[in-house]
Amino acid sequence: MKREICTLILILLTVFLQAQEDSVILRDANITDQLELYLEQWDGESALSEEFVEELYEDRSDGKLNLNELSYDKAIKELQLTDYQYYQLQLYIENFGQLVTVHELAAIEGFTSEDVARLLPRVEASPTKERQNIFHDFFRKSKSSLLVRYGQILEHQAGYDTARSNHYPGSPGHACFRFSFNSQDKVILKLSGEKDAGEQFFRGEQKKGFDFYAGSLCVQDMGVLQRAVVGDFRLNFGQGLVLGSSLLSGRGGGVEGARRFGSGIRAAAPTNEGDILRGGAITIGDNHIAGTLFGGRAFGSLDNRFGADLSYRRALFKVGVRAVLLTTTDTLQGERLRSTFTPAGFNVAADYHLIAKRHLLFGEAAVNQSGKLALLQAAQLNLSPVFKMLLLFRHYDCGFSAPLGSGFGASSRNSGETGLYMAADCIAGRNCEVSLFADYFRLSEPSYRTDAPIAGLDCGISVVYRIGRHGQLLGKYSWRTRPQNGGENPHLHELAERQRHKVRLQWSLVPHPLVKLKTEMDWQLQRDGDTRKHYQGLLLFQDAAIDMARIGLSLHARIAYFDTDRYDERLYAYENDVYYAFSVGSYYYKGLRGYLLLRYKYKWFSIWLRLARTHYIDRKNVSSGLNQIDAPHKTEIKVQIMFSI
Repeated sequence: MKREICTLILILLTVFLQAQEDSVILRDANITDQLELYLEQWDGESALSEEFVEELYEDRSDGKLNLNELSYDKAIKELQLTDYQYYQLQLYIENFGQLVTVHELAAIEGFTSEDVARLLPRVEASPTKERQNIFHDFFRKSKSSLLVRYGQILEHQAGYDTARSNHYPGSPGHACFRFSFNSQDKVILKLSGEKDAGEQFFRGEQKKGFDFYAGSLCVQDMGVLQRAVVGDFRLNFGQGLVLGSSLLSGRGGGVEGARRFGSGIRAAAPTNEGDILRGGAITIGDNHIAGTLFGGRAFGSLDNRFGADLSYRRALFKVGVRAVLLTTTDTLQGERLRSTFTPAGFNVAADYHLIAKRHLLFGEAAVNQSGKLALLQAAQLNLSPVFKMLLLFRHYDCGFSAPLGSGFGASSRNSGETGLYMAADCIAGRNCEVSLFADYFRLSEPSYRTDAPIAGLDCGISVVYRIGRHGQLLGKYSWRTRPQNGGENPHLHELAERQRHKVRLQWSLVPHPLVKLKTEMDWQLQRDGDTRKHYQGLLLFQDAAIDMARIGLSLHARIAYFDTDRYDERLYAYENDVYYAFSVGSYYYKGLRGYLLLRYKYKWFSIWLRLARTHYIDRKNVSSGLNQIDAPHKTEIKVQIMFSI
């Protein structure tokens, strides 16, 4: 194992050339909020990916944003302005010239004194910079970083017993690296590689080292060339019905949480084998009209994707159309090897958003090669400065499919579903905010844990109360009724109504500028319609964070107690992890879990050490099959180093 780690570091150090990237654990508290929101919606149906963590980190600006050259994406996604506020800001600059001070925002329609106070730490008002020759300072104004990570479960797992007829061929360590080079946000190079636990490393079937390599070269913001990518990339357009890989919005996120933002082409170099395209893509245009062409192969398959998008944007509206051709590469072995591209289908879609006074209308419609339709239509109503609501209707025909799509819905398939989602946000007082949501849906096709059509309802309420400047209370309640497979005879595929009540109480406190504390209780109660029995799950945990920025040292720690009647009552909680990683604590059965995350940063060097351990009180072993541990505990260790210049 030691030899593998040393080999990994030596190889990567030869690749590392230069650069600098700020390596904080979380650049913004909103990142944690968004990750926790996603977990509340996640029920195990889809695989968790580090993709959305990567998106959150990379979309966050290191410094303050200049209001005089603020892009639409930064304004909406990062500063959380409304479309109406962004429109009024641009109109003010057009009529009166560039802002001289941030406090001018108070004179712009749509902005309140609270908005100005919230934006002050994040924005500035400075003259726009003239375009410079990028090649003149290509290396001098560049940033680079090299990240190396190693993790392992310390207990012995059954799959590493070589006496077994079936066992893992490699070592139990997980290793990965990530290298990035960024010159003035114009030229960006990313490279990454990963070795999963149990796989060989520079021997056996993996003589080339890592089993997975990824990388991309991106050139952007050069005149009419908005972005061009060669290598690995992802696509997000419209509301995601046809082209959407983002997982950062959904039900329960309030008025703003249900809307998808088309970020277009995203260069990628993931450290996990996720849903990416490998090929090339380019976007050409200006602030009003832009066109995109792309082509690539889905990772790990013979499926090819070719497509185009055209969008037109004005101050009050935006429209876009897109088409995707799906093909499969058929490789035939005869007298000679030849490949043919067989058409496998297509998708066509159109989306829009329109600002009507203070309100926003947006939606998307799509069709596939079989003529099956998908429709999403929403209205965001800003009824007053303290109250806004959202109405979102979607209908996806049975048989509609979009392999690159990920739209809003109760099922990840976006097929055979009709639903109405409603949400409301209300400022109930100077220190109190209330959010409500309800989602009624019908699934006319079999879905996760259901073998027949069903109807379901999700609803909930969230209350945030701020205690002074250093404390906050959060209370959430949600209720779900949704039939699932059940009944006394499982072979008949009977459905039984299942109801779930879920409560979260959270207290956050900053007793000292260096110390942050969070106490949380999660409880859920499920009722099975077939047995009429009730099952519970309980999670209690205490978090503590100490950030000593002057000496470059920070610490995160958690101690948790959990008790669930069954695996079905498991509870999820976001856990702080090393930079560019994502950890979810899955708490089920009965036991204790704790973790300690330590980070030290000195100029161009950062190191993270994470130790996590779960101890079960009511069982003698952990997991099963090749992952079985003949002990009631599981210990994970993770070490990460990052060089930056």
